[in-house]
Amino acid sequence: MEIDEKRNRLFVTPEDFQAVLVIDLGSGEVVHRITGLGRPHGVLYRADVDRLYVTDGGEGALKVYDGATYEQVASIPLLKDADSIGFDISRKYLYVDNGGKDAGKKYSMLSAIDINTPRKLSDFRIEGDTLEAMALDNYRPHIYVNDKSNNQVVVVNRYTKALIAKWPITMGKQNVAMALDEQRQRLFVGCRSGQIVVLDSNTGRELQSLPIPEGIDDLIYDPGSRRIYAIANGAIAAFQQADLNHYVPLGTMATGTNGRTGKLVTQLGRIFVAVPQNANEPAEILAFQPLHASTSKPASDEIHEPVSAPAAQKIVLETLSAHPLLRRMGLHAIPPGQQHMVIIANANATRIGIHTSQGDFAAVAGGKIYGPRIADGEFYNMKMPLFDAVGRRIGILVMEIACTDAGSEDAAAQEAAAIRDEVQKKIPSLDSLFEVQHAN
Repeated sequence: MEIDEKRNRLFVTPEDFQAVLVIDLGSGEVVHRITGLGRPHGVLYRADVDRLYVTDGGEGALKVYDGATYEQVASIPLLKDADSIGFDISRKYLYVDNGGKDAGKKYSMLSAIDINTPRKLSDFRIEGDTLEAMALDNYRPHIYVNDKSNNQVVVVNRYTKALIAKWPITMGKQNVAMALDEQRQRLFVGCRSGQIVVLDSNTGRELQSLPIPEGIDDLIYDPGSRRIYAIANGAIAAFQQADLNHYVPLGTMATGTNGRTGKLVTQLGRIFVAVPQNANEPAEILAFQPLHASTSKPASDEIHEPVSAPAAQKIVLETLSAHPLLRRMGLHAIPPGQQHMVIIANANATRIGIHTSQGDFAAVAGGKIYGPRIADGEFYNMKMPLFDAVGRRIGILVMEIACTDAGSEDAAAQEAAAIRDEVQKKIPSLDSLFEVQHAN
């Protein structure tokens, strides 16, 4: 499912119906059917360009539709069984798993598609014939993919297109659903055998399993309320995150027979669940209201300045790729011709252009590395002055180092200093960070 908030529309992809249903959220009526699909599955709507993207597993394609008229405007060929999707909010790339058993192959592809163009950029081969849901880190280049056929999670670097790790799932079987708490580095894997397996997304270590009804298809983590919703066969199971490693069950709500696909829309304070046709009962979409949960995020008052520092961005992405346990990195400087220090490079491009906080300035005022341990997330929040290759001070470097990678603040400071040295050697001068020829 997906939502067009401006038009108050819900998009639903019933596979056997071979169409995308467009539902008016006010009346609950189907107002349009997008036909011509073999087996629709994953769906994404981008309000900024007013486009709808749908994977078609029957034809083996990603199809693109105009958000106002629902006319098809493009089709990108993939392998059959094009299925789950993941969206890169920085580069506006869509990742699609496709191929595998239903395509007559023993392997699958994780395909990267530039949906600004749109065109397919690359395929990454995964030796498993059934891939399911995926999750993307926004602050580092990790994609986590459920490899159901091998009962494991495959971790891929989406910038270098390299395999990082394969993490076996032993606390559950048939891992099909996935959600990510990026702030606390917890990966939730939903298994149809009746468990949510909680992993440390730094190391892949299984931490615990949470009991849920069997037959899960969708798993949702809401960072605003810190809740997990598992949508399984005929029920929603909810958990409240009490702290980093403790999840309190809130109860189970019945939906309908075989209802196991859903969508949380925090702006509306609703969870929509699709219940397929059963015996004499027609298919329906049910709407549930989570109790005592925030319905929307407060508007941000952060100022964004226009910034283009492709060389700085390249350095950040290279550094994050070279250090897989580095959680985040931001490079702060005053762009030429501007007055304020801002974030000029960050793997999460939505942060670029934001003014440097007073807390960041205060942390590096003494010229030393500052890095307290943050318990809610188990990481060291490192902040330090940044210099160019000849020792001229040019800004601030901020990074987060996981506690699984450093056992104390002193160890984290030493690691941060070594990483800063790597970064500084790549910076001839402040102006060089803004040179276009250094871009990817």
